Amino acid sequence: MATLVTGAGLIGCQTAALLAARGEPVVLLDLQPMPVLIGSVLPLEQVTVVSGNVCDRAAMLALLQQHRITAVVHTAAALSMAIRQTPTLAADVNLGGTVNLLEAARACGVRRFVLASSTTLYYPTFRRPQTNPISEDFAFHAVSERPGSLYAASKLAAEYFTQHYADQFGLSVAILRYSAVLGLWAGPNNSVPGRLLATLLGQGAVNGRVVVTDPLLLWSGGDDFIDARDAAAANVAALDATALPSRVYTIGSGQLASFGDFVAAAGQVRPELIFEDLALPDTGFAGFPYQRTQPFDVRCARAELGFSAQHDVLSSFNAASVWAGP
Repeated sequence: MATLVTGAGLIGCQTAALLAARGEPVVLLDLQPMPVLIGSVLPLEQVTVVSGNVCDRAAMLALLQQHRITAVVHTAAALSMAIRQTPTLAADVNLGGTVNLLEAARACGVRRFVLASSTTLYYPTFRRPQTNPISEDFAFHAVSERPGSLYAASKLAAEYFTQHYADQFGLSVAILRYSAVLGLWAGPNNSVPGRLLATLLGQGAVNGRVVVTDPLLLWSGGDDFIDARDAAAANVAALDATALPSRVYTIGSGQLASFGDFVAAAGQVRPELIFEDLALPDTGFAGFPYQRTQPFDVRCARAELGFSAQHDVLSSFNAASVWAGP
């Protein structure tokens, strides 16, 4: 019996490390696993690393059967930047890959299926004034507030399929909507929050002066961020929970952080850097057109998963500085 973790990225490797540290057998699946990168997070001998494509339904079923998988943490996904270049990845990987794993999990009778989703689903609703923290069962207009990207659309579709597998086949599922994930490591750094950390920690600085030129890295208002270590801990908490009555959980800090908060944290970690004065746009984080004024309501994850974020923005910067270089 083993837990399958799909996606040997930062969150997947951190999740595998937490499970392996408890002495549990873990199978870590990736399309092109890189042992050097995985080994930067956990000892390779503690996990079984396999190469495979979640788009291959027959292969996923065979994998679950061969390794006697009893639980799945599905983090493998095509991110926004890759989808912008190849739009079909949203359907093939993020939706199709999820359905393939759900079907394999149903056939093999796994006890728990944890799906990594995204709080970008909430963002289009920020165009309306928010007066209270935003809960999982948020109200949105299906047309005017549809997902703001193919990535977000694929995540919402995957959520719906996952919930229907729970409804129709009794599969025990947890859908975790991560806030913007903060973290750097030895592997690829393609996410907007990751690029933000690297930039503010001095990658690309000239004579110690940090200039932010990417408009996606500048925002007004606040946003909710979650450390990659906390995202991994939430995955494990979802595996361990005895009951999942809500099924869908926001994994965030429950607090808003501004661009100024990020600059202040970077300045504490790298006091030698000089940050150029910047004119912030009227838009929210990552270029979303609306600023946000309310944090996420994270009480459901606390009550049902026993999960609360343990790392603040400064903690994330301290951890990231190891990988950001001098």
